[in-house]
Amino acid sequence: MLKIENLSKQFAGNDFYSLKDVSLEIKKGEIVGLIGKNGAGKSTLMKLMAKSLKPTTGTITYEGVDINTADNLLKDFGIMIDPVFYPEMSVVDNLKFYLKLHGKTEYLPNIEKTLKLLELWDARNRKPKGFSFGMKQRTALAIAMVAEPDFLILDEPFVGLDPIGVQKLIDILKEWSSQRQISMLISSHQLGELEALCQRYVYIDKGQLASEFDGQGAPSVLIHVTSRTDHEVLSVYLNDKISLDGSVLQVSTQATSDELNPLLVYLSSNQLIDCLEVKENHLKEIFSQGE
Repeated sequence: MLKIENLSKQFAGNDFYSLKDVSLEIKKGEIVGLIGKNGAGKSTLMKLMAKSLKPTTGTITYEGVDINTADNLLKDFGIMIDPVFYPEMSVVDNLKFYLKLHGKTEYLPNIEKTLKLLELWDARNRKPKGFSFGMKQRTALAIAMVAEPDFLILDEPFVGLDPIGVQKLIDILKEWSSQRQISMLISSHQLGELEALCQRYVYIDKGQLASEFDGQGAPSVLIHVTSRTDHEVLSVYLNDKISLDGSVLQVSTQATSDELNPLLVYLSSNQLIDCLEVKENHLKEIFSQGE
């Protein structure tokens, strides 16, 4: 759906590239997480995709057309990189104005459910100029989502939401991906939220694409078993969601009760559990390797 080839950006006056020779593809319906340390080039990449910057070299094509050679190619994009809205206009009027400006008034009925999803309904008549940073982010996110776009580019979409709000947002983005085949590129420092949402990750380091990798699926709990554990007996309980590495059982949170109960009964009745541990966030490991 979107293809980036040998993309580079060197700002005037700099003797270095903020982004250098990046190539990647995002397929229809795919949710891709963009990760990297501050200053790595994530925002530069997203702004190039949003046409707020022009590349020094390289191309970005959307559905086979170079986005920098045609107008209105991004009309079905929802973009939140920097919070953009009219600060002297109420939240609800910002969304109405956006939809009217882009000729998408058929989505006016979406305003209420979008603002409720993002915990802004009670503030709908307030002006964003006095908002906290988190509420400004949510206002910009509401504008990006209200027209149900075909492609979302989101920078830090979870900022300012409480845990229930975060989960609601994750659920709706997953639903859009699976049911409406919306593609997404999402950047965030909230790695746990990204792991709950993204299918694939792109890691940017010092302006270059350092690695691409698929998500590891559901989070896991580690059960450390004692030396008295009979591994032959334990093997009966192993499957694609429950695995054993030495004296550590890795149990996916997607394991069913029928899979969990017999295992835990065996371990607890024989007092074989040494301790429990939440598995370290996989994306955190990626960052740690770069230290």
